[in-house]
Amino acid sequence: MPPPAYTQAHLEATLAASDINRFGEWTILMASSATKDLFQLRRDDAKTAECVLKKIRQLSRGQFSGNNYKMLHGPSHGIPIYQAEVLSNLRLVYQIDCAIDDDGQEVVKVYGIYSYKQLDHIWPRLSKVLNGRGKVYRQRCMLREPAQPGSGVYRPAVFPLRDEEFITEESPIFMREDGSNENYIRLISMVRFFCISRNLHLTLVIGLIAEQEVELPIQLTAKEWQIVRCATSCYVIGRSGTGKTTAMVYKMLGIHRAWVQVPGVRKPRQLFVTRFPVLAAKVEEFFTSLVESLALAGCTQDELRKLRSQIKNTEHQEPKMTDPLNALNYRPGTPQKYSDLSDHDFPLFITFDQAGLARMIAADTQIDNPNSYDRHHFILTKVINDESSFITYDVFRANYWPRLLNTLPRNFGPWLVFSEFMGVIKGSERAFQSPDGLLDRQTYVNLSARTYPVFAEDRHALYNAFELTCTILQALSRNPLKGQTVDYLYVDEVQDNLIIDTMLLRILCSNADGFFWAGDTAQTISAGSSFRFADLKAFIHHTEAEGTLGIQKCCTKPELFELAINYRSHSGIVNCAQSVVKLITDFWPKSIDILNPESAILGGPKPVFFVGSQGESLPYEPFFSGLQGSRELGADQCILVRDSDARDQIKERFGDISMVLTLQESKGLEFDDVFLYNFFEGSTALLSQWRVVFACGSQGLTPSRDVSESPHTVLCTELKNLYVGITRARKNLYLLDHSEKSQPMRELWSNEGLIDVAPSSNLCNYIGESSPEQWAAFGYKLFNAGQFQEAIRCFDRAKLPRQLRIARACRLRQVAILTVRPSERQKAFRAAAQAFVECAGEALGTQKTSFYGDAAKCYASADDFLEAAKIYMDANDFAGAAEQYRKAGHFDKIVQILTRHPEKVTASYRNELLYICVVHYSRNGLRLFRPPVRLFSSTADELKYLEGKGLHKARTNLLEAHGRLLEVAEIQLSLGQLCDAIQTLFRVKPQDNPSAMQRAADIALSTLWRECSFGMPVRDILSNKGSDAHKIRFFRALAESPFAVEIYRLGEEFSDRGEDAMALMAFDVFFSQLPTLHSAQAPQFDNFLRRFERYVRLLVSVVSHEIPFPATDSQVRKVFGIAPLSDHHYSITPGTFLHKRFTQNRHLAADIGLLLNAQLKAHLRQKVLEENISCIARAFSTQCPYFVLHDCHYRTAHCSHQHSRRTSLNATLYNMKVNLHLQQIRILDLMFSVVGEYEDWHAR
Repeated sequence: MPPPAYTQAHLEATLAASDINRFGEWTILMASSATKDLFQLRRDDAKTAECVLKKIRQLSRGQFSGNNYKMLHGPSHGIPIYQAEVLSNLRLVYQIDCAIDDDGQEVVKVYGIYSYKQLDHIWPRLSKVLNGRGKVYRQRCMLREPAQPGSGVYRPAVFPLRDEEFITEESPIFMREDGSNENYIRLISMVRFFCISRNLHLTLVIGLIAEQEVELPIQLTAKEWQIVRCATSCYVIGRSGTGKTTAMVYKMLGIHRAWVQVPGVRKPRQLFVTRFPVLAAKVEEFFTSLVESLALAGCTQDELRKLRSQIKNTEHQEPKMTDPLNALNYRPGTPQKYSDLSDHDFPLFITFDQAGLARMIAADTQIDNPNSYDRHHFILTKVINDESSFITYDVFRANYWPRLLNTLPRNFGPWLVFSEFMGVIKGSERAFQSPDGLLDRQTYVNLSARTYPVFAEDRHALYNAFELTCTILQALSRNPLKGQTVDYLYVDEVQDNLIIDTMLLRILCSNADGFFWAGDTAQTISAGSSFRFADLKAFIHHTEAEGTLGIQKCCTKPELFELAINYRSHSGIVNCAQSVVKLITDFWPKSIDILNPESAILGGPKPVFFVGSQGESLPYEPFFSGLQGSRELGADQCILVRDSDARDQIKERFGDISMVLTLQESKGLEFDDVFLYNFFEGSTALLSQWRVVFACGSQGLTPSRDVSESPHTVLCTELKNLYVGITRARKNLYLLDHSEKSQPMRELWSNEGLIDVAPSSNLCNYIGESSPEQWAAFGYKLFNAGQFQEAIRCFDRAKLPRQLRIARACRLRQVAILTVRPSERQKAFRAAAQAFVECAGEALGTQKTSFYGDAAKCYASADDFLEAAKIYMDANDFAGAAEQYRKAGHFDKIVQILTRHPEKVTASYRNELLYICVVHYSRNGLRLFRPPVRLFSSTADELKYLEGKGLHKARTNLLEAHGRLLEVAEIQLSLGQLCDAIQTLFRVKPQDNPSAMQRAADIALSTLWRECSFGMPVRDILSNKGSDAHKIRFFRALAESPFAVEIYRLGEEFSDRGEDAMALMAFDVFFSQLPTLHSAQAPQFDNFLRRFERYVRLLVSVVSHEIPFPATDSQVRKVFGIAPLSDHHYSITPGTFLHKRFTQNRHLAADIGLLLNAQLKAHLRQKVLEENISCIARAFSTQCPYFVLHDCHYRTAHCSHQHSRRTSLNATLYNMKVNLHLQQIRILDLMFSVVGEYEDWHAR
């Protein structure tokens, strides 16, 4: 190998000479294996790598002659395959292909870099298979257009664009059971090709110089190109491995590159959302590597040297270990609040749940006043602090399911029940539209049986169980969104979300044409998911049409794309899985989106169903027992079981023999070989129900209505679970089940030729082996998927002690979360915390702080707040430490954090902590409890803060501590604390402020006028307020007896002094409750009428303007609650005699005069009418003749006449009654003089 100095100088010279124009117009497609070989050559032999690059440039210029154009096979065998000689023992193997891209032209497809001895028998087979793509494809691949006649140089031919791939007309290439032909099979059928055009040639060369493997854009399929080019929102449905995520990433890349190439345009905000942290991290890594690789072309020599140095320093870095419970940790620097996101943070790749996007939005929707309690605020706080307030399936199964078991029919499994709770009762469109965010019992019972078939006949029983789990919480979508919306939203694995979750995501994007929803509808077996794309489309459409959430409606109908070609698994597994999907769509078409049948381009062995011999009770025991010895399953082999109970039974009987996962745990994972154990034996469906499936499926019958409804609907979920179990296998699937329930499906598959049946004695032949490197690789994979127990097993076999300790710590935390009893739960969390502290002790940088943070959260969950706070400090998370100190009641520690590390806490949370501390110290009294250091630089600043936060008690305490009693009194007065204000003023020493006592009197009078204005019911405003505070006779008389004669006499005194407004108020208070005069004597009548006449005469004088009551008069304003404003205007105090619903409470004096006159006139009419009917009319009734005849022997209780003794019926009494009538006539005449004629008055 040449010396490094030579190598570097030589390649830099090559770069300087490799003008972009030296690369021709032919696009080069390089297989991923070819690019890896090229970079390996760069490290091993830079001169040889340069020779390969030179040959690639020649092919890009169409130099198809001489040693560049030697045919390996064809055209007699099919499509020609060529070799280009690089060196005497090195060849480039390529083909002229017609790609589906933007130009629709011929391309050079490079399969690999091979030694002469490696040019083996695979190429004839490839030529023949490619020939099966048809005549048009063959003609295009063989066409050559000379650039100049006889030059041996050709230009790429251009063809009309096609919307579909050239599909082979032959049967798929078959993968052998032993996998011996796997490498060339995958090369032919499943490999991805990278595009190297003129623009990307320089990127490749620079990457080689920098010794950085670049991520070049791959060749997309025709369907993927349609998705990338789609200008509207779209729904992309496809099984795992069909290219959904690939299309998503390249659409994002295209938008990002367009922004880079157009200066001065705002950066588009692109948001990628998924439920899985590992997927978010991997997609971001892929996208970033593409962007960085494409940016290499603009690097200078110095930048390349620096980049090369950085790469060498990171060559030996270990793979990332992404904890799913700490989704934000894989992306340091991400803001904690959605509103804090800037253009710099985009494109953003994040999870949706409380560890990611939901947590960021929750941080924005917190209630500003931390002293108040709100249920939603409580929930959001738990989400922000990583305290899970949501019930996961694991928590539901461990904590709730044992209590619900006796309330439900036995064929209800926990998975099925939880999915109905979360997906229908809480997470459906109808639930979103409900006031409480979930369906009430009657709405749930009335749901369509066709749309929601699973519990159609058992909904009452299920809802009874749901009421026990009401801690499932309200969705965050009720809170208003803060921050800028995004321009493009990409949701991967959307089927793992609730329907209402997608609405929150919809709100985040302002661009109606910027949505990309991708998912696998056959994977909707996730606990809590009752998802269909049809439901999603309808829900989005209805919400946009209603416009209630301010969502812009799509102008163009979103496109729907189906991806049905599987590039990962072979036909043996795909066909078996497709048969299960067909059963679901035949029986329950409303429970899944109906797609075109999935197909594979690669053939492979059928799944093997192992059955026991007749009478064999434990047919698989030799297999499991064999794993106890020196043999064990390989790293990429897994035993799948229905649930944790089945796994516990295996481990209890045989020990830790292999990787055993439940179906739920396996979601998102794939294995080379899967052993699906006792799926049917543990099924909640009955044998008779499985027989119904076999009867209809084997005879091709359409299921009857009785079959497609309850109780057979349990089979719908069972078949979806079976689909997941089947599709976890990439190469081989082995079914182990000898139960009677397995017979119907086994016979159905056998009849259709989809499986092979074998005796269980052959099982041990399928045990594989793995190297430490393979165990390590799968350990990282399982850890990142949250399967910590199995990751422990892998790291142990890989001899990786540090990774083993990390996995054990995460497993301890996982066990603690599922522990029910409080004492055991606290103990479990402490054990996990200690394990994380040990991991932090041997870690460096951000990983150290991350482990400390995990330990602190565990201590917090164990209610060990002080230890949690201490560890949070070690993690440099001072906000988390302050929260734990708050829970522990150590406010002095919070003050120390605020004063010593203010920059370590966000401004919003810093303000919240300051508020909490101020409330604490003020509540406990300033003299007894004081903060260790001053919270404010001056008393003025503290008073200003307390006033702004409405902490009036703390404010008055502080003023009182400084002897500022007058200010305290004014604050108490503003708060309506009359007695407190007066008592405070009494405490002021006369020598300090002589006017304090006068101020106390002014406060008392002004408050009494405000409370006791004209015409208002007398309130007990002076009760419990001390006699010393009020010396005014009028108000004291009101307090003691508002209807006493003293009030009338005070009115007379006011009238005699010319204080007519006060007189009118006193008279009105006195007559506000008219006396009962039924049994009164004539002198009493006479006295009442004289007093009432004076009251009426005063009212008449005011109404007739004989006595003026101007609004400018201070006494009139006090009596009637009139307050002066600026510019000679006045307002009327709400609740007073003159107040009513004004459009604007701002009046001129003249307007108030008119209003006062009208109101007093109506008041006069009402009082006289009340007096005439309730008092006078009955008092002036005639004498009862029966009473006169029988004297006192007649019962008078129900008689409306007068009952005077015969001895009193004389001339004096007669003259008195005549006089009373004349008095009442005079009162009525006074009233008529100002309110109108009798007929008019009587009509009113």
